[in-house]
Amino acid sequence: MRDIFAIRRIELRLGLNAQFENIIVSKAYRWGGYLGFKGYWLMIQSSKIEETLSWKGQLPPGEYFRQIGFQNSYFNIDLLKNFKLKRYVDGEWKSDDVEENKMGFYWGFGYTSMGFPLEIATLTTKGNPSKDLKFGLPAYDSLYMIKSFNLSAGFDLLRQFCQVGGRYGLIPGRPPMKVALYLSTEDRIGFGPGKLTSYSINMAEDLNPGRTVTSPKFFNTNLHYFLSVGLRYYIKSGPSLMILAVGYDLEGTDFSPSGARVKEKEDLGLDFTGILFNHGVSFKFYLAFDRRWRNMP
Repeated sequence: MRDIFAIRRIELRLGLNAQFENIIVSKAYRWGGYLGFKGYWLMIQSSKIEETLSWKGQLPPGEYFRQIGFQNSYFNIDLLKNFKLKRYVDGEWKSDDVEENKMGFYWGFGYTSMGFPLEIATLTTKGNPSKDLKFGLPAYDSLYMIKSFNLSAGFDLLRQFCQVGGRYGLIPGRPPMKVALYLSTEDRIGFGPGKLTSYSINMAEDLNPGRTVTSPKFFNTNLHYFLSVGLRYYIKSGPSLMILAVGYDLEGTDFSPSGARVKEKEDLGLDFTGILFNHGVSFKFYLAFDRRWRNMP
């Protein structure tokens, strides 16, 4: 659910959203919000994922478990800016009003922290890794933590439709349709550190005795993609606008860490990568209010 309110004089907008899921692989609880000023948006999202990890590989002696519960958090904050179209008029470039950015294109910077479970491959060598590198016994971690600094871009037809008070559609010269297709998407690339827990480091070393993990820290490259497509219906009354939408969301994150390389026969290297994927039906509710819309067509 999302709500948008505008304060007339300073063009301030506030939004809140909440989502609760109980899907096959986990339970997810999400909340978020944003603060907008003119063409800028500060967006915050947070979620918590709970589930039980099951391990089918080998276990070393000691306090290691076939099943272990995890409760991992996700946090993201973005500073976004609406694209403004420019035209060359009277010898200079001039920006058009936000209404002409009909697709709601934006770009910005952000920060993400998240944790998730994963399987870790181990690497060993007899002293010449270019020729005799081989896999050892794998381990797992229930909470691999990533901190990422991101660059993002995308467009959001629903948010843009709210921002202009439902006065403009995608077809020039024609009023917007009551029922129409909506599309929202975001691409994000990020870089930052990642760290394994001591539990996974100890497990890897105990499964491969006589060797020591070279480093529990990694440098990650993250690629994130989000797409939502569906139908929306809007109701406009004076200075207020309400949008109801139902659609299907696709979201994926690919992370590629580097670090913990193996050089000597006493070293234990670590290797892993992964893709996180989420999809499903979504329901959205938008409410916008701006006193300036009362006297506008």
